[in-house]
Amino acid sequence: MIGLDTNILLRWLLDDSGVADNAPEQTRLVEKVILESGETFFVNDIVLAETVWVLRNKAGQSRQVIAEIVTRLIASANIEMESEDTVRRALDAFVKGKADFADYLIAEVNAAAGCSTTLTFDRKAAQHSSFSKIDK
Repeated sequence: MIGLDTNILLRWLLDDSGVADNAPEQTRLVEKVILESGETFFVNDIVLAETVWVLRNKAGQSRQVIAEIVTRLIASANIEMESEDTVRRALDAFVKGKADFADYLIAEVNAAAGCSTTLTFDRKAAQHSSFSKIDK
């Protein structure tokens, strides 16, 4: 198994869109390695959170399109996620909610670790039942 950094995953997902710093030769190299190597590639939660942030904030993708992309990644035969069930729950909350994907992923990782709640000041995140907002 080989781990992927965010910049590699984005080049594979975004092709020549220009968001992944417009390096078509690197995109072709990434596609060749991922599609032809026969290896399994590992996507950890941090890489996924960074990737979703770029897809949302730099590539302007909707929550639904991002959910479809991440769902396809999870289903890919040559991709292994760090915490697939946690990611699925965070993705579901992200599609339905208003906070960033990373917020929901943080809450789900914390819940999987046995936390009863996740404290936050973030008003958008606090709308989800996994969070408790600290007020003045």
